[in-house]
Amino acid sequence: MTFFWKISHWCYQYRALYPLARLFEFLNYWICSNAISAKATIEDGTKFWHRGLGCVAHYNAIIGKRCKIFPNVMIGVSGSNGIVDAKAPTIGNDVFIGTGAIVAGGLQLVIMQ
Repeated sequence: MTFFWKISHWCYQYRALYPLARLFEFLNYWICSNAISAKATIEDGTKFWHRGLGCVAHYNAIIGKRCKIFPNVMIGVSGSNGIVDAKAPTIGNDVFIGTGAIVAGGLQLVIMQ
């Protein structure tokens, strides 16, 4: 992940630093052209290639270790009946998500070995 996302994610853990977290989240959006929520759970080793250009990740999304996510990927909720805080996807370890993919709803993606 980007430097701005990491700082923002760390700041969100402390309630007093929420304004600072929002600032770094905005800088990540503005400079890297992505909307990857700093509240999302993203494990170590996961890479958003090309700085996550055009990627969107819901704040309830959980992304496992060593995933490779290419540009223009949307990871979000399905939003049925106007509910946008429905269950977000859980992506397991070592998952590859190609360019332009849309992962929506309460799915669980895991790699089969």
